[in-house]
Amino acid sequence: MIFITCSLFSCVLLLQMGLYMVHVIMDWRMGYNIIELCHTLLQAYGLNFAGYALQAIVYQTFFLFVFTIIRQAYLSIRFASKIAVCRNQLLSREMNRKYGTGKEEISVINSSTPIALATGFFKRRIVLSTGLLKLLSKNELRAVLYHESFHARSSDPLKTFMLSLFATALWYIPILKWFQRNYNIVREVLADQYAIHRMGTSAELGSALLKLLRGGIPARMPVSHVSITDASINYRIQQILEPERKLELKWPMAPLMISIQVVALLSVMFMILMR
Repeated sequence: MIFITCSLFSCVLLLQMGLYMVHVIMDWRMGYNIIELCHTLLQAYGLNFAGYALQAIVYQTFFLFVFTIIRQAYLSIRFASKIAVCRNQLLSREMNRKYGTGKEEISVINSSTPIALATGFFKRRIVLSTGLLKLLSKNELRAVLYHESFHARSSDPLKTFMLSLFATALWYIPILKWFQRNYNIVREVLADQYAIHRMGTSAELGSALLKLLRGGIPARMPVSHVSITDASINYRIQQILEPERKLELKWPMAPLMISIQVVALLSVMFMILMR
């Protein structure tokens, strides 16, 4: 629900901005477009400066949108090349033979830092480090793999990037940041619940998470990914200790009210002009 709501709202607004840019650049006459109507209304009231400011926001939004995509593509290519260089072929084959499902690839890299993450937008991959294999027991490792396989099968790295993209490009709609942050929390809790269900107990996942936290949170990866040490740890510990307890997310009133006001302002401009 969080992902669909955020995506639909963002895509509709971005589509309106895209149509407006086509109208400005190519002088293409279109049907009703809320951004064009806002700009026309501001000019009609003699607020040319505000109209230009609105235009600047539209251009800035698309610049951030395109820049973020290009930057992520560049970092993804670099990350994939580094994984290929650090990949331990023997351990990777062994892990895929023992735990592979055929739907996602398990890559083991040579690194003393404990790392467990799911990455890849279309070719999904689980990345583990040799440091993680040395740190965890076999059952703890299985629990971590179930956790990461849930993310990989659900395409969470792609969805996480999309919400981050919307929140970055549409920075003036603060509720999108809340959507992004809480989507990450909910998906981590769901991945934990999946691992607990497959293991039949929360003991292994809890002990694995405790060992990873004792070692400190690893440095952030440059590409979009989902790691077992991401998101709010308090929610997850609570869910591991009390699996039957319902996760409650509180709406942030200030960002919500600001977002409603921004959307309402655009809607009011549209209705006034249509009279």
